[in-house]
Amino acid sequence: MIEATGARVPGSPVAWSAQLGRRIRDDDIDTLGTSSLTLAERALARGDFDVAADLIAYQHEEMTRINQAVLTWLIEILARRSHLAGASEDSAHVEAASVVAAMTSYDAGEGDLAAALAACGSRRSSEAQERAELMRIRVAAVHDLLVWWTQQLLSDLAERHGEDAVLDVVVTTYETLWAVRYSTWYDMEPLDRLRLSVEGMRGHLSGPRHRGDVGIVEEADVYRMVLDPCGSCGVLRRGDPDSGRSPGSIAGTTEEHDWAYGRLGLGWYAVHSAIVMEWLQVRDGNPPVRPLFGCDQDGPCTWFIYKDPSRAVPAEPSMAALFKRRRPKA
Repeated sequence: MIEATGARVPGSPVAWSAQLGRRIRDDDIDTLGTSSLTLAERALARGDFDVAADLIAYQHEEMTRINQAVLTWLIEILARRSHLAGASEDSAHVEAASVVAAMTSYDAGEGDLAAALAACGSRRSSEAQERAELMRIRVAAVHDLLVWWTQQLLSDLAERHGEDAVLDVVVTTYETLWAVRYSTWYDMEPLDRLRLSVEGMRGHLSGPRHRGDVGIVEEADVYRMVLDPCGSCGVLRRGDPDSGRSPGSIAGTTEEHDWAYGRLGLGWYAVHSAIVMEWLQVRDGNPPVRPLFGCDQDGPCTWFIYKDPSRAVPAEPSMAALFKRRRPKA
C-alpha cells in the first residue's frame, strides 16, 4: 500500500511512498496507464493549475528516472568493454563512471519544466501545455539516444566477444540497477507492483504517441500491461510513432539461448528483460518476477504482473519449458 507521508497536492494522483522512498502515482487502473502529461493537460483544461503543475513535475521525474537507469547500465557496458580490452576491472569501472557522470549532469528539459511550472503559477494554460510538451520532446530525444547507444554497444560486444558477453554484462548490471529497483517487489500489494511496473513504462514513453501510455487489463489472478509499442526496444524495432523516425537495423541473437527465449534475432537491448525478469529466477527453479510475451516483435509486448507472485509462470514457450525443467519437484 502506498503510504502518503509527505505533502500531497489535493486532487493529484502523485503520492509519497514510504516503501519506495520517493513519489509515485497511486491512481487506479482506469487512469494508471494514461500518460502523466495527458493527465496534466486535462487538469489545465479544467483550470486546476496546482494538480497540473504537480503532474508536469512528476512527468519529468518519471522520464529522468528511466534515463538515469539506462545510464547506470551504460556504466557497466562501457566498463566491460574496457576490461575486455585489457584494463583492470577497477580502473575500467572508474573510467566508465566518469564518462557517464558527465552525461548524467545534463538535465534535459529543466528549462522547459521551470517555464511550465511558472506558467501554471500564473494560470497561463496554453503556455504551460506548450512548455510541458517541449519538456517531453527534449527528454525523449535523450532517452531514445541512450537506448540506441545501448543497443549499438551491446551489438558490438556480442560481435567481438561472443553473445554470452551480453548475458554477463546484464547479470552484472542486475545488482546495481534492477535488484535495487525491485528490492521491495515481494513486500508490495499487487496493485502497487502494477503501479511500479506501469510507472517505468510511462517513463520509457511507451504507446502510440511516445508519451507514456500503457494498456492495462485486470484478470482474476493477474494484471496485463500492453505496450504498443514499448518505448524502448519497441520503438527501436518499429520506429517512433510520434516523430516519424524510422526503425533501426536491430542486431540480435544469432544463436538460440535459454536466456533470450530461444529466439533468433531478439535485439540486444531487449534481451535484458528476459534475463532479469525471468531467466535469473527460472534458472534457480523459482517463478519469474514479471513474465513477458511478444517482446521485441512487430506487435504489442505484454507484461504479466501476478497478484500472487509465487504463482507466476512464463508466457513465452521456451521460458515456460525451461521453468518446467528447472522447478523443484513437489
